[in-house]
Amino acid sequence: MTHPINSSAIVHSPSHFHGYGVIFVLLFLVFIVLALAGQMLVLNWRNWLPGAEGSTSTLDGVKSSVYTVISQLS
Repeated sequence: MTHPINSSAIVHSPSHFHGYGVIFVLLFLVFIVLALAGQMLVLNWRNWLPGAEGSTSTLDGVKSSVYTVISQLS
């Protein structure tokens, strides 16, 4: 007995995952610059970034906001 081929299955190529890495790095750099600028100006920068509201450190806030944005892209 043969199994039917699932035509809705998506196969991701390695270049697809490389694209997510590039997006992650670019967003991380942009968000870290925003966070550091807000921190130097003594502003509440955590409200500017999506997903960073409850974070306790700068890197955790930036990382969670990048993951939030990437999850909404896909």
